[in-house]
Amino acid sequence: MVTGHNVADIVVILKTLPTREAVEALGNKVKDDLKNLMKNEIVAKGEQLTHTTNERGIEISNSYACVRVMVTTLHHNIRKLDPEIHLDQKIMLSHLASIRHSRWFEENAHHSSIKVLIRLLRDVRNRFEGFEPLTPWMLDLLAHFAIMHNPSRQALPINVAFRRVFQLLSAGLFLPGSAGITDPCEGVSLRIHTAMTLEQQDICCLTAQTLLRVLSHGGYKHILGLEGNSSIAKEMSVWDGVVVSPLDKAYENPPEKKEGEDEDEDMEAEGDESMETQET
Repeated sequence: MVTGHNVADIVVILKTLPTREAVEALGNKVKDDLKNLMKNEIVAKGEQLTHTTNERGIEISNSYACVRVMVTTLHHNIRKLDPEIHLDQKIMLSHLASIRHSRWFEENAHHSSIKVLIRLLRDVRNRFEGFEPLTPWMLDLLAHFAIMHNPSRQALPINVAFRRVFQLLSAGLFLPGSAGITDPCEGVSLRIHTAMTLEQQDICCLTAQTLLRVLSHGGYKHILGLEGNSSIAKEMSVWDGVVVSPLDKAYENPPEKKEGEDEDEDMEAEGDESMETQET
């Protein structure tokens, strides 16, 4: 919200099963309560509230801000959900996970440097396309890891931690085969970067490598958005006589097979097998 991204998320846990009618009723109740609170106020045109219901819950917004009320239910109700009547099970589980994330953050990421670093990383993510696949939860854990996970177990200064984030990503922290960062809110050992595709992991790494070289040669103002633009991650730039060129992708998506190719391959394999049988 400090940077003008005025969107707030609230998770509401229903004791009952979350039917679409129940979500609609909740939205109407919130709308009526807000009207009663604001009935004596003069509301400008841009401040008038709009209320919409979607697959995740309710959105209440005006031209200045938006509040997303995300609906879920108690954990033991998850197996009782009927996709034809209730909200989607995966969405309900993701909202329960959001509550676990919030509680973990309150208990473990209360250090002021972590909060500052998260704000910086979210701003960097919004400006550099290669970091777009990083979710807010990934950034929270990455900031906590960069500041607190070191031999001294003492919080690193913000400038050191900021550079360390790019060093970690450049070294392949979020690449296949890396130990990565384990999600502390999941019962199983789940590495958070596996939510990204292989191509996204590769682009995230090469973007960090390019920006780390820019940072090492004094281009911190461009990375922080104080000067220039985000083109430094994709175009060649010069810093005190040092040329920094963006890296090429190391991973390419395999070509999609056209219709009929699979059948041709199967027929060829069957033909080879029959020939081998005749020879024997």
